[in-house]
Amino acid sequence: MFKDLGQFKAYLNGIDNFDQLYIIQQGGRDVTKKDIIKQLEKAIANDAESVFRAKPQLWKNMDIDNFEELKRLCQEQKLSQGPEYEPFRNMILTTK
Repeated sequence: MFKDLGQFKAYLNGIDNFDQLYIIQQGGRDVTKKDIIKQLEKAIANDAESVFRAKPQLWKNMDIDNFEELKRLCQEQKLSQGPEYEPFRNMILTTK
């Protein structure tokens, strides 16, 4: 679902906070918002450096100061679970 994050990084470059971005994804059978967020989180972990560099201030606004920290948070599934990262999760909307 999130094999290439090029489009995601381009979107990040155009926003100042995650409230300005919505990713609408078709849920379908047995695919939940949580599943989609976890897939995005895994993809970010694999490309954390370029995702962070796409818009460093966006991540710093969430107290993520470098790509190593972003990668660690994704690997530990903190973006998908930590209450302080709810704005990140709220950008995902699902349809049926």
